Amino acid sequence: MNKQQLAQWLGDLDSRSVALHEIAEILHVVLDASRSSLALADGEELRTLRLAFAILRDVFARDEDIRAWLARSSTELGGAAPASLLSLGRVNQFCDLAVAEWNRACLDGLGPWSRPGLPAARTSRTVSSSYRQ
Repeated sequence: MNKQQLAQWLGDLDSRSVALHEIAEILHVVLDASRSSLALADGEELRTLRLAFAILRDVFARDEDIRAWLARSSTELGGAAPASLLSLGRVNQFCDLAVAEWNRACLDGLGPWSRPGLPAARTSRTVSSSYRQ
């Protein structure tokens, strides 16, 4: 799935404003994992960051797992951690990396499509990544 498809899957988060408690939760997870600053240029980047976290929360069961993913070395980033993208202000690339992680979990049978109770049609869709470096 690409970023737009996942936004629909997760309930089209762009249709509502970003609540203060959502900002606080995101900042807590990011800053706890990386201990570096977070650079956001505008409200659009904040909405993109919220989408990325909604995607990651669909992949990982706990915020601790998200923190571990944020701090883990990534081959897609040449050994850098995903959290480093946020300190560099590269929110769109961070979101693309979250999409790639969601797709990887689905392909590995660990993602949302592999959960019991979902319609069989969902498990047969082609999953593609929109991640580009």
